[in-house]
Amino acid sequence: MKIITDNSSINNSGYNIATIGYFDGIHLGHRKILDELVGQAKNKSGKSILITFWPHPRNVLNPNTSVKLLLSNEDKHQLIENLGVDYLYIIEFTEEFSKISAHSFIQNFIVEKLKVNKLIIGYNHSFGHKREGNFHFLQENNFKYNFEIQEVKKKEIDDKLKISSSFIRDQIRDGKIDLANKMLGYKYYIKGEVVKGDGIGKKINYPTANIMPRSNSTLVPGNGVYVCILTFEDQNYQGMLNIGKRPTVDGKERRIELHIFNFNTNIYGKKIKISLIKKIRDEVKFKNLDELKKQLEKDEIKSINLLNNEKI
Repeated sequence: MKIITDNSSINNSGYNIATIGYFDGIHLGHRKILDELVGQAKNKSGKSILITFWPHPRNVLNPNTSVKLLLSNEDKHQLIENLGVDYLYIIEFTEEFSKISAHSFIQNFIVEKLKVNKLIIGYNHSFGHKREGNFHFLQENNFKYNFEIQEVKKKEIDDKLKISSSFIRDQIRDGKIDLANKMLGYKYYIKGEVVKGDGIGKKINYPTANIMPRSNSTLVPGNGVYVCILTFEDQNYQGMLNIGKRPTVDGKERRIELHIFNFNTNIYGKKIKISLIKKIRDEVKFKNLDELKKQLEKDEIKSINLLNNEKI
């Protein structure tokens, strides 16, 4: 996959088929669009183009309510490449760019720079100033442009839940990781570096690895205890994760602490990936460390039982 970040033209004289969107998370709804995009490009011996933006538009237009992302740029780009997209065309999103009309966007990028033969658009996607551009807009104005258009219909789970990045973020904040995973099509994960902690867990035979997230822009789930799978040096290990302020020991700052079952390797300073399976309880303040240890023993049993039913 070729990544273009300077808003230049794509020099391909053959068949070009494109789609537009931020595509945070690359969830099942996104995959439906991208599978359609890539499949049609291959059938036409052409090139597939994903037109996207950076930074996230809401973080530019509403900086006081910034969006925490589901994926880092690096991971997002890798997933897009894995799905077979030929070109990732990244447009810098600025306040000035947000004022471009839908007509100007289509003419400048879709027609002139990318020479698109067909544009696929998601059922709820909007573009251009004040979100004036959408599939209905394209239908009304299609006589002005020399390209085909197609709308990809919505994809739902259990005929009830509409898949969207914002809805998935809400579920992750609420600790509903299993539902978020179902909509993503993969297990939501945190990537980070193992850093030194206070060593309190070791005193009660539950040593923890403190995790510093790799990116400040990605979403950390809500406080609580989670069943998880650690990936380290291409090997998977079972464990449980606590996210929160550690009220039992009067913690002040929010931390991410990982306990790995049957694991005694020194991983300080190492980069790891933690895939979350399910939240098993809220964070609780216990009377003392002995009470905390008793609860952790129960958490471990519950976690192992859940993990035994997971395919990892």
